[in-house]
Amino acid sequence: MRTATTWLSRVPSMDTPELREVQRISRILLDKLADDRDLLSHLVSEVPHDPERLAASRVTLLLNRMSIYQAPDRSLEVRLNMNPRPDNQLVPHDHCYAFATRILAGGYVHVVRRRTDGWDGPFTGADLEPAIVTVERLGSAYTLDHTMVHQALMEPDTVTLFVRGPRRKTLSHAAEDLMPPKGAWPAPAESGDQAVESRPATVEEYSRMRTYLIQRGLIG
Repeated sequence: MRTATTWLSRVPSMDTPELREVQRISRILLDKLADDRDLLSHLVSEVPHDPERLAASRVTLLLNRMSIYQAPDRSLEVRLNMNPRPDNQLVPHDHCYAFATRILAGGYVHVVRRRTDGWDGPFTGADLEPAIVTVERLGSAYTLDHTMVHQALMEPDTVTLFVRGPRRKTLSHAAEDLMPPKGAWPAPAESGDQAVESRPATVEEYSRMRTYLIQRGLIG
């Protein structure tokens, strides 16, 4: 079995302030990996054997994510996002980094919003105005900078391939007044723990994510 030391090791660094360059690098990576299901399957199978990738695979308020490739020296990480939680999809949020995504299954209504109170720090729904609304389908891809606020109203079986660049700010934010109640947060990993917005996936949860991808024909 070949490893990710093939073409993935030659992907350029994402550590650039130029969003067009981030888009160029990301689009090539996402398109090529989406078409290379053998390599995608191999990367997924490696996760439980790599403590860093397993620790970076998380169960979050919005969805589950699996970290399948990391290159800290080039400031990039590749993930698979799946298991969207429809009741929590109404929360506008930003990210700490520029990112790009491509839809492998399903689709969603994507809303990019404009902040009316500046570009930094916490915000509420009253600080946002709709700017762009698109319908993203199988094969769709886009890139967003860390300053942008967005939300994705995903179909239940949506799976996306996601690549992120380096952290550009300390914290990400979500509209505080639109956050779902704690009863809708991910269940704790251990009995007796408190529910949190995001936590590391367990090995059992990783296995369920892998089975989910196999059942949908996305990996072998």
